[in-house]
Amino acid sequence: MKLGVDSYSTRNSGLDPAGVLELAADLGLQGVLFELSPFSSFHDADLEAIRGAAQRLGLYVELGMGSIFPWHPMAAKGRELLAKAGYNVNVSDAQIVIDHLEVAKKLGSPWLRCVGGNLFTRDEGHDMTAMADAAVLILREACKAAEAMGMKIAMENHADFTVRELASILARVNSPAFGFTVDCANLAFDLDDPLRLARIMAPYALTTHFKNYRVVRTATGLALENCDLACGEIDLAAIVQALARLNPQIHLNIEIHSQFAPFKLDILEQTYFERHPAPPGDGLAWYLRQSWTKPMLAEHPANLADGPQSWALELEHLKASVRWAQETFRPLLSPWS
Repeated sequence: MKLGVDSYSTRNSGLDPAGVLELAADLGLQGVLFELSPFSSFHDADLEAIRGAAQRLGLYVELGMGSIFPWHPMAAKGRELLAKAGYNVNVSDAQIVIDHLEVAKKLGSPWLRCVGGNLFTRDEGHDMTAMADAAVLILREACKAAEAMGMKIAMENHADFTVRELASILARVNSPAFGFTVDCANLAFDLDDPLRLARIMAPYALTTHFKNYRVVRTATGLALENCDLACGEIDLAAIVQALARLNPQIHLNIEIHSQFAPFKLDILEQTYFERHPAPPGDGLAWYLRQSWTKPMLAEHPANLADGPQSWALELEHLKASVRWAQETFRPLLSPWS
């Protein structure tokens, strides 16, 4: 097991991919799961330079694309980078995923992390059944190519599909090249016991986003407050043990986005469970236990602005998270290579 960082943690820093790798090494981390925010180019020479920098520093590299759906805003940057690098983007959605797989392979990543939607998708009124059907068709085709390339695709629980919906998608795709990016904190959007959900995903886990939330009370229900790893209420130690039993080589990629106000779970609104599947009663009880005696948020805070103020807070939380994880999981972590 190795400890790394997801580059989304550095999106307010202005660092390019080489800079993110240098930061990871300076923090004593062992790799980077790159999403696309640090990238300005997918040209072969630039990818080769990033791969070379990682090798010189002794760091692993993983790559994540945005959404597999062309209509989603998170799909835009990947398509722009592909087009600038000479790829034809007037192709099928599956081919776009395959092109990202090629980029991942050039970087030395053994898999490609992907997402469907995000935490706003259900509340925007999207048909989740139709989205799941579309995802299965895209991923079946892309996974055939991944198998031929010796690669895998790791879909994240991204607060859109529930873990149980993702398990259904996995069964329908039915490919050895398909698995999961387990986001340890996003499990909470299902309003079920996070450890229970992690155990559902664990047999198919390829990599992780490693973060935590505090559960807070609001006038309309609950919210998930960003924090460093040590200050959250999800039992990360138990989740890591569940993952390590089945994949002792898995990477724990710390993700920090403390810039953002607490994410709302407005369960007291009359229509909430028309848009979101109702969780098991004992699962919902877990969240109530965390928040029952806390004072209610007087008002919902705003996000911090992009830039230096957010980076200062997120770097502080990143450093605290690294210290905590290195100490807590020292017996499980592979030695620096």
